[in-house]
Amino acid sequence: MKIIMNWSLKKIKLCIYTGIIFFLTQLNTNAQSKSKNSFGIGIIGGIGYGIINGDAYQNYMDTTKSANHQHINKGVHIWSLLSLGKKSDLQIGLGFQQIGFARKQSGLTFKNYTYPGIGIGKIEDLSNTTKEITYNYRFNYLQLPVQFNTYLGRSRDFKWVYQFSAGITPQILINHKLVANTNPGFTIDGEEQFKLDSSGFEPRRFALHMQVGLTVEYRESKSKVYFIQPMLGIYPASITAGPLTAYPVFASLAVGVLFSSLPNANK
Repeated sequence: MKIIMNWSLKKIKLCIYTGIIFFLTQLNTNAQSKSKNSFGIGIIGGIGYGIINGDAYQNYMDTTKSANHQHINKGVHIWSLLSLGKKSDLQIGLGFQQIGFARKQSGLTFKNYTYPGIGIGKIEDLSNTTKEITYNYRFNYLQLPVQFNTYLGRSRDFKWVYQFSAGITPQILINHKLVANTNPGFTIDGEEQFKLDSSGFEPRRFALHMQVGLTVEYRESKSKVYFIQPMLGIYPASITAGPLTAYPVFASLAVGVLFSSLPNANK
């Protein structure tokens, strides 16, 4: 058994060393053939949902009669693009992103429950006004996205380039909160929005999501490139600890611009 384990470790080390050598070789080839320094900025918007597990949460949802609802995510990143050859790039970013999910209460009537901290926790309004509350669970992160972009095709004039993109995004929690909004025309204690410093979950300090999608580049000049990145993402591990677990999923769209002081070769 010991011999087998040692042999397995040797194979793992060999694979790691081979990968490192290949990576360094690609960097050296790139340095000889193509600009490797591009920097820029991008903004991100998108829609997020949450997969929530936990008996306490399920029981609470039954009492509040809430249902899943989309949340608007947003963020901004600075980017660095490192060429790994004629047909692939390594894209590294640093920035802020708000990831979240939401639940919505519709058709509320007198004495229906609300989230604790929203008024007295029950509806007191006896009017026939349509009563809805959307609860936005927001987690704000400092992120370090890392992804590979692989060439798929280009336009005849070489202006447009299409790439497949995939990667991971380690992140550190900055804060989390719950923002509740009532529908227009409905107020609770004269207020239409309630902000709570805690989301009601016990978030983990560190999180990670995986993303996959496309990168579309428009090359305005040799030193200026606009990009659009539609992506789908998922958190493979819960971003919260304890009895309530949350797995956000999202669709996002990033737009931005990259600048380079040296000309890039066409892919």
